[in-house]
Amino acid sequence: MMFKIDENAPEYYVLECCVTDEMADVGLAMELRKPQTIEQIAKKCGKPVDETQKLAMELAEVGGCIFYSENGIDLFELTVFMPGVMEKVVSNKELCEKYPQIGKAFEEYARLRGGTLSPKMPIGMGPMRVLPVSKSLDGETRIASYEEIEAILNEHTVFAVADCSCRRSRRVLGEGCGHLEKDICIQLGKGAEYYVRTGKARYITREETFEIIKNAEENRLMHCVPNIDGEETHAICNCCSCSCYALRNAIYFNSPDMVRSNYVAQVDKDNCVACGQCVENCPMNALKLGQKICSKTPITIEDSPSPRDYIWSKKKWNPDYRDNREDVVETGTSPCKTECPAHIAVQGYIKLAAQGNYIKALELIFKKNPFPAVCGRICPRKCESACTRGDIDEPVAIDEIKKFIADQELKLENRFVPKKRYDYGKQIAVIGAGPAGLSCAYFLAIDGYKVTVFEKQEKLGGMLTFGIPSFRLEKDVINAEIDILKELGVEFKTGVEVGKDVTIKDLRAQGFEAFYVAIGAQCGKKTWHTR
Repeated sequence: MMFKIDENAPEYYVLECCVTDEMADVGLAMELRKPQTIEQIAKKCGKPVDETQKLAMELAEVGGCIFYSENGIDLFELTVFMPGVMEKVVSNKELCEKYPQIGKAFEEYARLRGGTLSPKMPIGMGPMRVLPVSKSLDGETRIASYEEIEAILNEHTVFAVADCSCRRSRRVLGEGCGHLEKDICIQLGKGAEYYVRTGKARYITREETFEIIKNAEENRLMHCVPNIDGEETHAICNCCSCSCYALRNAIYFNSPDMVRSNYVAQVDKDNCVACGQCVENCPMNALKLGQKICSKTPITIEDSPSPRDYIWSKKKWNPDYRDNREDVVETGTSPCKTECPAHIAVQGYIKLAAQGNYIKALELIFKKNPFPAVCGRICPRKCESACTRGDIDEPVAIDEIKKFIADQELKLENRFVPKKRYDYGKQIAVIGAGPAGLSCAYFLAIDGYKVTVFEKQEKLGGMLTFGIPSFRLEKDVINAEIDILKELGVEFKTGVEVGKDVTIKDLRAQGFEAFYVAIGAQCGKKTWHTR
């Protein structure tokens, strides 16, 4: 299909703001994916070699062309728009921040051109393809080594790390998702040389490269590689479907074949405890929870339609994929999990506890609730009211099991401390050390922020400490749960009333960049009278 290229086309306005006519003359003398020397390019464009060299480098720094060195000679060539020109122009941080139209062009190009390609795309032949997480592969499934992280990295000796261009694009558009943007995408070989020499990346060691890959997996990011060079790979992107355009297009246009690899996810039924973490964390929404075991009238689930079998119109797209995510079939979520205000995978931690895996069970609870020992003592137990076992005899003692799991950990000499995903270094102030403030501090600390909690009382815990009697909730249990936050690096300042002892303006001057106000609701409701 032919596209009209005018001043409104993303291919035009992505470069219009940063490419001069002289740079364009040099670019027009280059060839698509056919490397040439500066002397060859100068002869074609009719400019002196020195001037051509200068303009070619300026065009490369912008992102309009690429180059690499071979036997000490720089070779220049044009590349396709995606993956290619769009990513490289956005990777020029100074230009992208100065001209937001660059980020807009990247998003628009991926969406408009992706829509026309989605029904025609052979399996795994889209602009990018997904690589599996290496630790999930066993010996029997290693059928395509060129699609394994280790195989790709071990073939190269030159590595560099750059920022994520997709997430930068979405951020400058005001549509960012908060996933890692800085120092997260890997450039290899010739790609690394280009990115470093144009100031878009920095060289790293092989060991640092594997650490970045590991960090990406811990932050629930997916590995993707460009498809334009076949089995040869010059980059490994660590993507999220909420901002990265290759994965976004596969979901947006309901065409997962655009990013498929040779691997298919499989559930190990012997080890699965139905916690649902795979469903909640899969960026592609490829998995869904099945029906409740106790369902009396099973629902027939039809196979998902494929662009290969239907006329693929906009009616089959999912443009609201960011907030229109379906994690379960119609009767998929366990009723206990549905009723839990924290939406903890109840059936998951009960199964793990039954197996004696108390720390694994606790780890699963911690993903949604940082205070299992506290909740095990004061929870209203809505989950038990919904437990389908009650239809037979009695509901499972869910809350007592949670309390038991938490108490086992409280007795350990070395407490379980959740792993921090990243270290942003940015300071956030939480005002109030009650349940809401402490929970916010916990999840921010896990995500890698430097958190300080300000509490006007001399003790922490809010209504947990001052509102619930000790015979119902022991104070040492509260303090023991708060100790985990301290282990995560959360700093507490008691006896400080924000607004009186220190102001928001003062805190901003101290470097705090965001604030969470959790001042509580300790006072009773006022009675309003009408005249």
